[in-house]
Amino acid sequence: MQTQQKAESDLLRLYGRMIAIGLVLVIMAVIGAKYFFTLPQIAARGLEVDHARFLNVLVMVRSQWLSLGKPPQMQLNWEAFDNISKDTEPSVVDVNGLGWPQPKQLSGQGCQDLWQQLMGAEVDNAGLVADYLVKDNSCHYRSHNGDSLGYQLNSGRVIFLTAP
Repeated sequence: MQTQQKAESDLLRLYGRMIAIGLVLVIMAVIGAKYFFTLPQIAARGLEVDHARFLNVLVMVRSQWLSLGKPPQMQLNWEAFDNISKDTEPSVVDVNGLGWPQPKQLSGQGCQDLWQQLMGAEVDNAGLVADYLVKDNSCHYRSHNGDSLGYQLNSGRVIFLTAP
């Protein structure tokens, strides 16, 4: 009779371990699903972060413009932190009479080039599409998730809109 009791207790222990492992797997699956479902939301915040950077760069360029005596063009020289041995060429950006950076040409390509000059990164790498809006005289940058950033060239006003 002891061998039967021992077999039953071994079987109960085995069932207990299987249930414990099953619970751990379910908990890990729930945590993993939450993690992977929030990754697109985290990635979508890219334009929100770029919005803050864009504002800071605009203010910095304008303050430099004021300190240099309001020249019609500014030379921007960004340091590449990812590759220190790489020499970055200075970029010349046009500035309007109020000190706000302007694209070389009033088109989507001009706005794309302006983004690259100010932010030091390609629009494609940031996952953005650049357009020029004639009615507002503004550059409009739209991300794949629907968020957008508008830069009004006359006033320097920056408008960030999130997708619904």
